[in-house]
Amino acid sequence: MSKIGKRITVSDSEIRVSSPRKLFMLIFMTIWLAGWTYAGAMIFWGVIAGQIKDIWFLATWPCFWLLSELLALYVFLWVLVGYELITVTPGIIIIKRSIFGCGPSKEYPIPKITNLRASEFYATFFSWSYNMAFWGLTGGTVAFDYEGELKRFGINLNENDAKQLVKTMKINFDL
Repeated sequence: MSKIGKRITVSDSEIRVSSPRKLFMLIFMTIWLAGWTYAGAMIFWGVIAGQIKDIWFLATWPCFWLLSELLALYVFLWVLVGYELITVTPGIIIIKRSIFGCGPSKEYPIPKITNLRASEFYATFFSWSYNMAFWGLTGGTVAFDYEGELKRFGINLNENDAKQLVKTMKINFDL
């Protein structure tokens, strides 16, 4: 098992890229989650006590509150314990974004992968990708072409680590 930089661990058939550990983000999300949870509890208490009776508020607030709470919790857990797992099996690369071992994965047949490279992350200012990159959820700096689409992983790696990772993948996994 070898390391590339502080966040990348390489073994025989797997590469693990830890999520960017941003102290500011952990502190901010902890405070935000505590405040948002408290606010939600107070609103629900107001509903139970009969102090809040507006039907439109009751129909929209819980949905908005829950979605915001879940997104904030996901960001917090991603920054705290998340990682990308790149597994190379005969003929297939599997890229998984994982928190506590759970998360979505995508499989890519190796013969359909071309142009593996270190690549800067470009996104337009108001795009979803740009906004999620701030939270450390997008912004892969290693890219490849797959059936005419650009695929990325290695969120927020610095240039040297991204180049070293690509070099290691090309040597170790014949990509």
